[in-house]
Amino acid sequence: MIQFFTVVTTNYLPFAISLLNSVKTYHPEFQVSICLADYLDPETIAQNSLMRKYPIIQLHDIGAEEFDFITTNYSPMQLANCSKILFAQYLLQQNNVEQVIFGDSDMLFFNKLPDYIINENDIILTPHFSSPPPLEMKRQELEVLNAGLINGGFFKLKKSAETDKFIAWIRERSVKDCIYDFKRGYYGEQLWLNFVPLYFKNTLIDKNHGLNVAYWNLHERIISEVNNQFFVNNNTPLTFFHFSGWDYNNPLNISNWALFTSEMRPDIIPLLIKYQQALQRNEYQQYINIPNFYTANNKSQKKSLFKKLKNKLFKKRNS
Repeated sequence: MIQFFTVVTTNYLPFAISLLNSVKTYHPEFQVSICLADYLDPETIAQNSLMRKYPIIQLHDIGAEEFDFITTNYSPMQLANCSKILFAQYLLQQNNVEQVIFGDSDMLFFNKLPDYIINENDIILTPHFSSPPPLEMKRQELEVLNAGLINGGFFKLKKSAETDKFIAWIRERSVKDCIYDFKRGYYGEQLWLNFVPLYFKNTLIDKNHGLNVAYWNLHERIISEVNNQFFVNNNTPLTFFHFSGWDYNNPLNISNWALFTSEMRPDIIPLLIKYQQALQRNEYQQYINIPNFYTANNKSQKKSLFKKLKNKLFKKRNS
């Protein structure tokens, strides 16, 4: 069986539901799950139709030895990111699961995955991009040199000895060090992923332009629509778009970090509209401000408060 999963906190459940709805449209054969880096009591889930739509696996259910550390020290984003590999390992340990496919919750599928993703390779990852941007956009290259050549928002792992080695390796390095500190060489798990094709056999860094289309690779990917189907560069089906940095309240802005605007890239506008409509249907506004059970009062919030006070003091001294 193929298990597709995403990891979210409660306030991102509308994103998870929108993603899994799109996955099931093109892959009804997949088992899908929402992995929750948060806590919900059974009564709350039972009373909520959105929460009941797909199976929810909660972080406390999987018995991770790192549980106390990550729920005490991490922000919601860190907690969700470090949990990806924990949930992947847990799911692969289930007897009926032969492979897992992970997608960040801020994605939407527009077509089926290519057959080779299902049938080949133990480990499949996607690069941020595979051809150089023009010189005036070299910022994209500089950002990727800092944040990693490979995007951690999508992966396929097949049950195998090589996958077990990969999971053990990345878990030791990234779960308790899910830090975002460029000066010290940390960017979550992504910088570690640079090593994967060097260390592990049967790994594919998939350059298919229909996979993981996002603001960081728009210089090499143009979207078109023919007979209600989206294509990349007129010949490759758009499998999924990654709406990283997109803002629900400013829906025609491709991303807060994009070098392109929607005026420069009107080909992206239909995707942005479809995404906002999907989130509207799935109660975005009712969920987005729900606090994370674990992180609301943990050490990450104390650090955040200290950082705000320090920045405030710094601005005062320099005004």
